[in-house]
Amino acid sequence: MKVESLLAWGGWLTPALAVAVCLGITALLAFGYRATREWERSSAQLIEHDTEESADLLATALARDMQGAQSRVLANRDWGELATDSLSDTSEQVAAAFARYPYPESFFEWQPARGQNFFFFNRTNRYPSWMPPSDEPHLLPVVVAINPPGADELRRQIVAFAASHFRYVVLDATLAGEPYQIIARLTYADALQERLQSIIGFTVNLAWVRRVYFAEILSQLDPIVNRRSRLDLAIFDDDGSLVWGRQHARGGLTRKFPLLFLDPSSSVVAMSPGNPRFWTAHASLAADSTLLGATRGADETLLVAGAAALTLAIGLIFAMKAVRAGVALAAMQSDFVSSVTHELKMPLANIRAMAETLARRPIGAEKIRTYAEYLLQEGRRLTRLVDNLLAYARVTDVTNIYSFEPIAAAELVDDVLESFRQPITDRDVTVQVAIPVDFPLVLADRAAMLLALDNLVDLMITCLEHPAAANQVFLAGDSEALSTTDLLRRTAAALGVRARLIPVPVPLLVAGATLLGQGDVMRRLCGSLQVDTSKARRLLGWSPPCSLDEGLRRAAAALRPSLVGS
Repeated sequence: MKVESLLAWGGWLTPALAVAVCLGITALLAFGYRATREWERSSAQLIEHDTEESADLLATALARDMQGAQSRVLANRDWGELATDSLSDTSEQVAAAFARYPYPESFFEWQPARGQNFFFFNRTNRYPSWMPPSDEPHLLPVVVAINPPGADELRRQIVAFAASHFRYVVLDATLAGEPYQIIARLTYADALQERLQSIIGFTVNLAWVRRVYFAEILSQLDPIVNRRSRLDLAIFDDDGSLVWGRQHARGGLTRKFPLLFLDPSSSVVAMSPGNPRFWTAHASLAADSTLLGATRGADETLLVAGAAALTLAIGLIFAMKAVRAGVALAAMQSDFVSSVTHELKMPLANIRAMAETLARRPIGAEKIRTYAEYLLQEGRRLTRLVDNLLAYARVTDVTNIYSFEPIAAAELVDDVLESFRQPITDRDVTVQVAIPVDFPLVLADRAAMLLALDNLVDLMITCLEHPAAANQVFLAGDSEALSTTDLLRRTAAALGVRARLIPVPVPLLVAGATLLGQGDVMRRLCGSLQVDTSKARRLLGWSPPCSLDEGLRRAAAALRPSLVGS
C-alpha cells in the first residue's frame, strides 16, 4: 500500500473505528444497565410477594392456632356433654386438649345443678402458681382442684354476662401477680337462654405465652415460611416491644393479629375493657438471603462491566494514539525519503555533469583544477549527507555508539571550516575565529559535534550561494517550535527517563509569579521557545541537516556518563 493511501486510510479509519467501538461500549453498558435494573425490579417484586405471602401466612397460622382450643374444644358439643357426666371423663378430654394445644394452663367447669363447686383441671407439668399446692404426687397429666382461691370472683364475673345472653366471655385477670386471659363458654338450659346451664373454659398465662409460646410455634413455622426466600420473622406486642425475633425486622411487612385465644366471629362474645389487644407479626428479607445476595451481585456485575468498559475505552485511546503516531511516522518517513532523495540527487547530478564535461571536452589545466575543486566540494557535501543518514540510523543506543573524548573546540571549528573551504573561497569570504587559548577541552564525540555544527555552517554556505539571500538577515534554528513542556519531554526521552510533569494551569503559574514580582519571567518561561526560521525556509529552501531530536540525543549521550557517575 502506498504511503499516501496509508495516510488517507489512517486519517478517517481510525476515528471511525473509535466511534464504532465507543458506540458498542455504550450500547453494551446500556443493555447491561437495563438488564440489571429489570433483574432488580423482578427480584424486588419477588421479594415483596414472598414477604407479603409469608407475613399473611404467619398471621393466619398464629390466629388459627390461638383459636384452636376454643373452636375445637370449647365449641365441641361432645366435650360439653362429657363435662356434665363425670370428672374422670372430663379429665381425659382435658388431657387430650392439653396434648394438642400448649397454651391452656387450666380448664375449668361449673354447673349450677352441682352447687357452688368450681372445678379446675390443671396441667401437671405446668402447675399454676396461684393454685393451692397438692400433697399427693402427680401421677396423671391432669390435676383437679376444687374452688381454689379467686375462683368465686372469677365465677361471679362470668355469670354477670349471662344476663345479657352472651355465648363467650373474654376476661383479663391477674392471678398470683401474673397476667391471665380467661376464655369461658356459657351454655343455657332453654332456647331463650334464660337459665344458665354450665360454664366451661380455660385460662392462658400471658407471661408464659410471651416467653415460650411464640418461640415454639414460630420455630415450627420458620421452615414453612422460608421455603423460598430467607426471611427474618419477629413478633412485637401492642407497646412495640420485641417479643420474639430480630429487632431490625421492623423494616419488612407487618400484619396485625389480636392477642385473643378464641374466634370472635364464632358467636356473641363479651370482652372486658382493653380487649382485644393487637400484636404485630413482622416478616423481612434476611441479610444473608440468597435472593438479596443475587440482587446485590447484579449491581457488582454492572460495576465490573462498567470498569471493564472504561478500561477498554482507555485502551482504545492509547491504541488511537499509537495508530496516529504510526500514521505520523509514515508521513515523516515519506517526507524524509523525499528530502534525502532530493539532497542526494543534487551533488550526484553536479558530480556527473562535471565528470561528463571532463570526459568529452578538451579543457585546460586551470579548468581541470577548478572542476576538481568543485568535485571535491560536492564529494564532501555528499559525505556529510551520508554521515547524517548514518547518525539517524544509530540513535537506538547512543551509549554504545558514540565515543567520547576530550576535543579542542578550535580543532572542531577548523574541521568544519575545512569541509566548507571551497564555497567560502569562491565567494572571497573571510572567516575569523576567536577562541581563547585557555578554552577548556570539550568531552564529546567528534563526528557528532561536526554534524551539529554543520547546521550553522550549512546555512552560511546556503546564504553565500543563494541569490535570494543578498542583503537579508536570517535566523538559524530548529524546524520545530517547542513549548517548555515539549522541550522537557523531548529531553527526558533523549535521556531514556520518564518525564514526571505535574499539570498546572498557566494562568495560575503566571498569577503566582506576578505576586512574587516575576510575572514577565514566568510568561517567557511558559511561552514557546521559538525562533522564526521560516524566512530561511521560504527564501532559501533551507532546513537544518541535523534535527532537534538528533541534537537532543547527542546532548543526552554526552551528559549521561556524568549523570550516572553522580
